[in-house]
Amino acid sequence: MTRRPRHPKPDANQQRMVEALRQCGLVCHDVSALGGDCLDLFVGDPMTGQFVQVEVKTDSGTLTEGEAAYLDRYGQQLPIVVARRAEDVLAALGRV
Repeated sequence: MTRRPRHPKPDANQQRMVEALRQCGLVCHDVSALGGDCLDLFVGDPMTGQFVQVEVKTDSGTLTEGEAAYLDRYGQQLPIVVARRAEDVLAALGRV
């Protein structure tokens, strides 16, 4: 199985997404530099206590084998969203 790179390069839309989520009052931790099996962001809603793990992708981006394996393994147990725009995360948290 191909794993995520040890030092992955953030997606082109990731910083804009983080900024937009923070403007909406969400707590957003960018953990993409950890590499390995860690997804890109942990996003929490301080009003509800909900959180989601976020894998950021551009419109044409696809999951790596390691990312797909992580979603297969944990996707039924943990709140995870593959997000192409901030609205995907907001929807997962029930904000839209």
